[in-house]
Amino acid sequence: MKDIILSWNNFMRNNNLLLILTVIFLFNYADKAETKEISRNSQIPSLLSAFFGLDNALPFRANRVCLGAWGKDGMPVIMSHTLNVETLQKEDFKVIRESGVSTYPNCVTLRPAQDDGENRTVLLIGDFGDADEDPPFKVKIVGDLISDILTDKPLNFRGTEIKVISLHAGPTLIFAEIISPDIWLQPQLKSTCPNDTKQVVRVTWTGGIRLPTGEEVSDNERGLYSVTVVSANGLFDVVTPESIADLNDGDNNHYLCLDTDMKAINISFPAGYLVDPNQDLNPATQIDIINTYTYRP
Repeated sequence: MKDIILSWNNFMRNNNLLLILTVIFLFNYADKAETKEISRNSQIPSLLSAFFGLDNALPFRANRVCLGAWGKDGMPVIMSHTLNVETLQKEDFKVIRESGVSTYPNCVTLRPAQDDGENRTVLLIGDFGDADEDPPFKVKIVGDLISDILTDKPLNFRGTEIKVISLHAGPTLIFAEIISPDIWLQPQLKSTCPNDTKQVVRVTWTGGIRLPTGEEVSDNERGLYSVTVVSANGLFDVVTPESIADLNDGDNNHYLCLDTDMKAINISFPAGYLVDPNQDLNPATQIDIINTYTYRP
């Protein structure tokens, strides 16, 4: 009898410990989930990426964007928030090389990413160093570059900085957001989502992307995107976009048209199917999705 009581006491002690550990885990998980939710709606501006896309290799047609751009370096910089275009100036960006030498762009532009809500990709054009001898190391915002998001006080990128992604790195996903129907139903888009689309995720790559053949990405590549969704009762699934829209405009954004209203939480894309302007293949890449249009002005 004594042995039975001791066994019972040990059982309860172990299970109480298990219960305590479970409560601690759930508390920590809830705390982290809340922190993630707060950070995804963060009003602290930052640079998401700076990609050394081309070294002395911008094509002749770049002169239409910036006179004298032909043969210069190209570096797309992705911002955490969309920009007030009127505050964008070339003097806002300082590019620091590995040697410590600092240079400023000859010009900056939001082209070709100019559709509604895409004004977070800034293309820097100029001489930012040599990929082999003295590559660009860091980009820093030194001017008053302001977001167009309406908040209590202006969101100013001044002082933010980020390490430059090397020339030979392939393009990766850097941002993904659920966008408002007011955006993806606009008729001026070169390609649009089907009528039965229930939600659209806009994905942003670190730089311009094409197929290795040089052709633009088409709807044939939709099956390469995997979208993780979760139902209201917490069940997860992975779906393929019904279609890809916002194509054939030469920028770094795609619309993934989904025929499900389950909450989309993550996007992934396999390695080796797309190239950047330097012909570097993409690695396997994935990014969590945020919902930004609920607080867009």
